[in-house]
Amino acid sequence: MEMTNYISCACNCQPNAVDWGKSGLVCYGYSNAIAIYNPDAHITGKVLKTYHKHSSQVKVVQWIDTDDDDDDDFGIEILSGSLDGTIIIWTRKENDDTYNTSTVLTLGDSLTATHAIHLKKANNDDEFRPLLVCASSFKDIFKIWRRNTSGSIQDEQILNLKKRIPTQVRMAFLPGPQCIPIVIIALDDASIHIFAWNNQNNDAEINFVHIKELKGHQSWIQCLDIAQSNENEAILASGSQDGTIRLWKIMLLTAENYLNDERINKFTFGDNCFGILLESVLSGHEHWVYGVHWHPVIKDDNGKYKRPLKLLSCALDKTMIIWEPNTNGVWVETVRLGKVGGNALGYYGCKFNKDGSSVLAHGYQGTFHMWKYNESKDMWFPRTAPSGHFSDVTDLHWDPNGKYLLTTSSDQTTRIHIPWRPNQETQEEDLVWHEIARPQIHGYDINCLAILSSTMFASGADEKVVRIFEAPNYFVESLNNDTWSNPKNVTDSASVPALGLTNKAHNNNELQENFDDNNLQCDLPPTEEEIIRHTLWPELEKLYGHGYEIFSMSARHDGRLLATASKANNAEHSSIILWNTKSWTQVQKLSSHRLTVTQIAFSPNDKLLVSVSRDRRWALYCCVDDDNEKMMYNLVGMSSKDNPLHTRIIWCCAWTHDSKYFATGSRDGKIGIWTIESQQNSNDIKLITSLDFGEASVTAIAFASEFASLNTYVLAIGFDDGRIEIQKIDLNHTNASWISCIKFDTSQAHHKTVKKLSFRPSSQKEFYYLASCSSDSAVKIHKLNIQK
Repeated sequence: MEMTNYISCACNCQPNAVDWGKSGLVCYGYSNAIAIYNPDAHITGKVLKTYHKHSSQVKVVQWIDTDDDDDDDFGIEILSGSLDGTIIIWTRKENDDTYNTSTVLTLGDSLTATHAIHLKKANNDDEFRPLLVCASSFKDIFKIWRRNTSGSIQDEQILNLKKRIPTQVRMAFLPGPQCIPIVIIALDDASIHIFAWNNQNNDAEINFVHIKELKGHQSWIQCLDIAQSNENEAILASGSQDGTIRLWKIMLLTAENYLNDERINKFTFGDNCFGILLESVLSGHEHWVYGVHWHPVIKDDNGKYKRPLKLLSCALDKTMIIWEPNTNGVWVETVRLGKVGGNALGYYGCKFNKDGSSVLAHGYQGTFHMWKYNESKDMWFPRTAPSGHFSDVTDLHWDPNGKYLLTTSSDQTTRIHIPWRPNQETQEEDLVWHEIARPQIHGYDINCLAILSSTMFASGADEKVVRIFEAPNYFVESLNNDTWSNPKNVTDSASVPALGLTNKAHNNNELQENFDDNNLQCDLPPTEEEIIRHTLWPELEKLYGHGYEIFSMSARHDGRLLATASKANNAEHSSIILWNTKSWTQVQKLSSHRLTVTQIAFSPNDKLLVSVSRDRRWALYCCVDDDNEKMMYNLVGMSSKDNPLHTRIIWCCAWTHDSKYFATGSRDGKIGIWTIESQQNSNDIKLITSLDFGEASVTAIAFASEFASLNTYVLAIGFDDGRIEIQKIDLNHTNASWISCIKFDTSQAHHKTVKKLSFRPSSQKEFYYLASCSSDSAVKIHKLNIQK
């Protein structure tokens, strides 16, 4: 039995990479995959699953929902489009909560925009609902596909846009009882063009023809959304880089409604007369408008469906605005939310939830910002949102007691993840993991971590300095009491000064002047703004000694020594430096490699140290003065030059929990298990067993902290393509045997290089918790039952 307990990943920096469906679920793109997030799961929200099929970054995600009054089949299909021009339709079958690929379309060029709508059902027994999909590219390619009820593509059409590039696209229906499909395209000349399906018929080929051009914006249009306000009227909202939003009313004209109104731009299509009227120009944002979203259709108290006339917009000025017409029909700003602190850019997109009681915005660095309306207080309050790294996650470590997980990334942050306990009665299986703190926000990409104690860690980045951080008092108290809440007492937290890289502890008086205690909600995990403002750790020490970027590090389990290594292309700079963590002085230099040391690992009993390198060799050291303050380590063995197991870079190493064996894994797909029989003779290090995965490069390995059964070790293996495999190694007999237990594919595990694996130190004997991180920017915790 296995399940993914926790998924942490930020969304892609793309305006259309997030959608909030009528099923209540949020779907968003991260790296080359999509994630499904339930904001209401366990009160605090949870990322449920991830799905991977794309081979490049996901640019567009859309729930293909309908506005049918009698259709409750929401969340059945998702559209995702990636930068390479691949469009995938994901379909959920009845009585199932997993999505499978049902349709794959290829544009043949880099994608600029894509959208899809369902057509009317022919009958309820059809396997698939008829579907129209459109997509555009940078090379003037604009395709429309029609999928039939069997799931295959029935026909397609290419529109001629006369060498102009679409910046945004939407599919919808013209107002009126005929439900004529239209494609609305915003082009790079700031104009909007509407195409409609001529002679629509279920059997006829799709034939979209140009019917109208709309002009008015002064710069590129970045967002479009259209909503049917009543049977004969629809309103199109367009947001532009000129900072304005234009509302265009599209009407089916009759004698009663404006047929003689000269303000209306009229056109005929088929047997009907239509008109378009510029209803309003909204100027409330001070920067490029990147998102507009109409309030969804809801049921009123009488059970009838209606659409409140509310428009949500967001911009790079870090604000979201809700617009409504007043009693005179003039559109005015009624709610303004946002203003994110720091130097981050503003919002890239915004969405209402299914009933308009919550709103979501996503930012430049993949951050989510959510607010919920409190009816009794008539106010909007921040609510918990998903969070995660927005670039390669390079390292992770568990707290020695397993209470939290520390991760770091080339997004220049370190983050702490904890199991959130809403109250003391919450059972272990109901805990939901959340990011609780960001101890370090740096100016360099961070490559490695080492935890020295529960309240102290070291980090190494693309600078030549090792930095040591110590937890503030509020964190220590939370750790001891096991009650994680927002830091009410923040008088001991830290901040980074302007133009600086060092976290400085706050001056108490200065801090209290700027701190509004009422804004913090202690019954919920912190929001993005609270994490940035209040959770930095003060910096304790800097260690200088390396000539190049810090690449790997490890600490003794008793915290007395820290071992660090930097990038190197010669023997001089590939030395491992051992630091005393009391005096912060260099104790020793271990020189045995010729190129970058890729990983260092102390044995659980701290008597041995193994290092692996790009020079395709491993080295083993033994501690000779463990009781002495010097704690010197001597080289006792290296991999053989004559008949080496590994013929490519050795990426990773790991120790068994009893310190008897260590494992090495390399780019050539081989894993070796080694043992040292005598610490006096280097020739006594021998290979016990090995496993060859062929072309699959092994990039991360980790042993569980206890036996699966007598002399049977559990080894987690991460690969360059993102897969993770769990193997049992039975050393009961003279011939060691390998047993494959679990294989996680690229949707369950990762879809890019697995950077680090680590089992949680835990008192629970039945389950193992395996943490993994990857270049796909995700951190995951997998709950494993090896016995079953």
